[in-house]
Amino acid sequence: MNEENNFDPSLHTLATDKIQSKLVNLMFSIEDAKKALKNKIYGGITLEEQRLILDSEQKEKEIYEYILNALDKFAD
Repeated sequence: MNEENNFDPSLHTLATDKIQSKLVNLMFSIEDAKKALKNKIYGGITLEEQRLILDSEQKEKEIYEYILNALDKFAD
């Protein structure tokens, strides 16, 4: 791993684009999980497992938002 703290704008753009793409996918996954809970259609899993899916998707979204904010602060 490179120990130098050289800022590469093109690499920063690629990284933030990748995270933003992941965030969009997570938003769709969260909405799908909410709809499944609302409609009581779990696709072969239990209600508790569906809730765990929703909770984990929401936590993952928080993590990616944190990373995105950290990258933006680093770029400033």
